[in-house]
Amino acid sequence: MRHLRLFQYIDAIVREGSVRRAAEKLYVTASALDRRLQDLEEELGTRIFERHARGMRLTSAGEIYVNYIRRHIAESQRVQSEIDRLQGMQQGQVAIAVSPALASNFTPSLVRKFREQHPGISFVIKVARHGLALQYLLSFDVDLAIIIAPPKHPDVFDLAVVNQSLLAVMDKDHPLSSSPVLRLSDCLQYPLLLPSTGLTTREMLDAALRPLGRDVKIGAETNSYEVMRGLLQDSDQIGFMLYTGEQQPADKHSLVYRPINAREFRPVPIICAQLRNRGLSVAAAQFSNLVIQEMENMQIAKEELA
Repeated sequence: MRHLRLFQYIDAIVREGSVRRAAEKLYVTASALDRRLQDLEEELGTRIFERHARGMRLTSAGEIYVNYIRRHIAESQRVQSEIDRLQGMQQGQVAIAVSPALASNFTPSLVRKFREQHPGISFVIKVARHGLALQYLLSFDVDLAIIIAPPKHPDVFDLAVVNQSLLAVMDKDHPLSSSPVLRLSDCLQYPLLLPSTGLTTREMLDAALRPLGRDVKIGAETNSYEVMRGLLQDSDQIGFMLYTGEQQPADKHSLVYRPINAREFRPVPIICAQLRNRGLSVAAAQFSNLVIQEMENMQIAKEELA
């Protein structure tokens, strides 16, 4: 579905006459959208827009290309409509396994968005560490797994992968809150709130902290990101979580989120996977498309942060 997403981006630029206005409609950044357009023009070997002070205008080549993509979008919508009519989408169930780090915001947001369009579809959501999540997938207990840094398995197929950064989380009045990027050594001056032992984020944090050779002051360990956020308020402690592309609930909790220097902590892969050679229900396939789209948005957000 990547090509359809790109088609929708180009169509939005044509309709709005501006990358900036199209980006606002699409809820992406203008710079990321412009990079997508430049990549497409480079691939086609020609410009499809003339850029003017007052906006964007299609070239002759652009008019041909936009006619093509609009036929493709219309045909895709027609086919989808027929599939929905044949298969129903009035009822059904989607079962997913998700990593704990994706359970607080990312997954609920996806499910809410999907059920707004398909209220008859119910969900079974299993929150599990990556090893158990893979077992759920292999035993047909779930249709999809959205997990962090899982081990490779020959029977599991990755639908989408995005590498995300580690964020330090702290109270808005914390002494380090004004720094745009932090080093782990900066954080060691304060008590840390760490993910519980066995969680993927904790394993990677331990590996990154070990070479620093310094004592770590631990304020608490928890497998709940909601508990972590609550403990961070009005304190000098620092917690950690992965950036998942969506707006973090900073206003609600009076917290700020700062990326850790990539030299000290390598980006972590978030993967949406299904069992190889297993056919998905229409509902599960539709939900997987939404997950892939949101993970593409996560990649765009990451590029913008860089």
